[in-house]
Amino acid sequence: MLHNKQRSFTGKRGLSAMLVLLLSLAVVMSACGKKTDDTKAPASEEGTVVAEYKDGKVTDKEFDRYISFMSIVNPSAEAYLSIEGMKEQFLREYVGYKILYSRADDKAKDAASADVKTFVTQFEEAAKSDADMKAKMDKAGLSNDDAEWFYRMIITVMENSEQSVKDEEIKAIYDKAPTDFNNVSLRHILIGFKDPSTGEEKLKKEDALKKAKEVKAELENGGDWTELAKKYSDDEGSKNNGGLYENQAPRVWVEAFKNAANKQEVGKVGDPVETEYGYHVIKVEKRDTRTWEQVPEDMKKELRQSMSTDNLNKFMSEELPGLITKIELPKEEAADKTDGSTDTSKDSGQAGTDTDAEKKEESTTK
Repeated sequence: MLHNKQRSFTGKRGLSAMLVLLLSLAVVMSACGKKTDDTKAPASEEGTVVAEYKDGKVTDKEFDRYISFMSIVNPSAEAYLSIEGMKEQFLREYVGYKILYSRADDKAKDAASADVKTFVTQFEEAAKSDADMKAKMDKAGLSNDDAEWFYRMIITVMENSEQSVKDEEIKAIYDKAPTDFNNVSLRHILIGFKDPSTGEEKLKKEDALKKAKEVKAELENGGDWTELAKKYSDDEGSKNNGGLYENQAPRVWVEAFKNAANKQEVGKVGDPVETEYGYHVIKVEKRDTRTWEQVPEDMKKELRQSMSTDNLNKFMSEELPGLITKIELPKEEAADKTDGSTDTSKDSGQAGTDTDAEKKEESTTK
């Protein structure tokens, strides 16, 4: 959806699958408070040491349970772990999360515990009803208690990271580009360079521009947006809705599309705007400015999460390497690679937008 390419969750990467899992789980789980004391990592004293870091270590049995957990809560993880070098990346990220968990304060742990009870209930019910899941758990020696610990660790780290972001840091983003937070409603028709279903070239630039100008002329001559969007637009997100994007903040759109949303004369069909997706014929129907106080709370929360992710990525890429003293994974047999566990997925679109959370995933996924 013409999303801007930015951060990701994951590094989100480096934080790749971990962050994606993190965000997805955080959204899915509802609050249902329970305070639970910290416990040691599962199987932390059993097996061969595969990683050592300042003040701690990870054994192969502990790590096997961790990647089993990841593959269960994020099914695409197994395919992701089959990529060469990815298992070591997951081990490094796991070490990073253990370190960050040890640094988390009680406020973050209390906040995270609200999600844990719901997670545990759902996980245990799934284990009872899903034979494949149970078999995977048994193979790795993963218990419900282990799963609870991994989940608590991840959610606590996220909570602590978000709580560490100051309000003034969030407002600084607004102050830098207040028009990114305008409230805009617009219609557009995308004449794409590529076929959205195959990704193959559909039109050369000059042909796409010619078609876009023809569409603009039809609209200026009284053409119906609903009819023409269905007929011509390659934006699957809006073509069946008259090309409408309503009450959106331009910050989520790619630069050229964002500029048109913020600067184009309201009520007039503008000249075709080129982006990496193709040429857009745009009509801005409404554009209202917002003060910081008028910015919706959910948007401010997204900013906080985005900064939190950036901070986690920075820790993983800059500080963590200096804390790890040993990484020694046994070489895997090719046949065993498919038994692993972890992945990152990404939402995509073609209307000119890419949210902060999506920015999180850019390094590991498209």
